[in-house]
Order: sequence, then C-alpha cells, then structure tokens
Amino acid sequence: MKKLASIVLCLFILAACDSRAKEERLQQELNEKTFTTTSYNYTPYDIYSIAFKGISLPFNVDEAPSGGSIFFRDASEAEMDNGEKVSFSSGNCCFIWDSPVDKPLRVRVVWSVVFDTTYHDGKSSVDYDERTSRMSAPGSRWCQATVDILPAKGPERPTIVLLHFLADGTVQAHLGTFKTQAPLAAEQVKLHSARLPQGQFCKQEIENPFYGIPRTPHRE
Repeated sequence: MKKLASIVLCLFILAACDSRAKEERLQQELNEKTFTTTSYNYTPYDIYSIAFKGISLPFNVDEAPSGGSIFFRDASEAEMDNGEKVSFSSGNCCFIWDSPVDKPLRVRVVWSVVFDTTYHDGKSSVDYDERTSRMSAPGSRWCQATVDILPAKGPERPTIVLLHFLADGTVQAHLGTFKTQAPLAAEQVKLHSARLPQGQFCKQEIENPFYGIPRTPHRE
C-alpha cells in the first residue's frame, strides 16, 4: 500500500512539474512575440491616439495595440544625427507578432493629427463625444495609412516596433531593440520634409474610428 502511495505521489509530482514547465514555455513564447512600440513625430502637429493592427485582421481602434500619443508640451525628445530634436513616445504596449521577424508585416495605422490644441482641449470640445460623432474632434483630423513594418537590422532579436510620422504624410516602420531604437537619419527625414498642402494634415483622412463603439466601463 505504501509503495502504491509512493508511486501515486511521484506521478503527481511529475505531472505538476510537467505542467509548470509547459506553462513556463508558453509564457516564454508569448514574451518573444510581445513587442512594445516607440513612435517618433517629425511633423509640425501633435499626434494623438496612435493605433495599429495587421492589415488582414478586423480593425477595432479600442482593441488595437497602441502607439501612444505625442504632444510637444510633454513628450520626450531624442536627438537626430544632425543635432536636431524630435519628439517621441515609447513603451506603448502591446503588439503580438505572430509572423517571422525577418519578413515585413503590413499593418493599418490610425492616428489623430491635432493641428489646433486650443480647439481640441478647449471649450469647443466640451460637448464633443467621440462615440457618437462621425467627425473628428475640434482642431483635429483622423488619418490612416497602410505601412510595412520592416525587419530589424542587426543580429539581436527585435523587441520594439518603431513608427515614424513624417512631415509629408508618410509613415515608416521597422523593428528594433532598446539599444538600437533611434530617430531616422536626418538625410532620410529631409527627403520627406515637404509640407502637405494647406488644410491637409495627412494623405488619407478618415471618419472618427471610435464612432459607434460602445464605451467599456473598465477603460473609461
């Protein structure tokens, strides 16, 4: 009887160890697929509520991974290779990368360009409800772009998606690491420095993506 009890106990311990090892393995696999996002703003306008998702997946802005917001008044700054400063937002979570990291991934990127913070933050926005209005908030425009996230350069496994919002409306993206994340080269930024025509704030404006999405109490 004691021998049987010992065998049962050993089997229980082995099962527990196997379960724990499997759980740790799955967690490790999830960690390797989980990317944060750093977004750089080379435009003359504030950028609010960046979101992005694989182009083949249904897009719901409430559920899409965040690229953060970049308001000049409180954004972090990085230095380009010519000494100029660029505002950025980092550590935004989380994008699950299920594809090979050595291949480009096409995503839909959505963001709001805030061209007048007085209207966007002031009395004009008091009665605005992003859940019931098709229009963008006062002083802003919603935009979208289809972007290829390019593979990282270098041997280290990437952990960060880097988004670059340029003055001519172009959005570029690539993978990187904490060590390699940096603004684009000044020469590359210069190639996209031509401003859009007056009154145009991006290449493709869209309706407010929050329109019609019910509020969730735990988020708002």
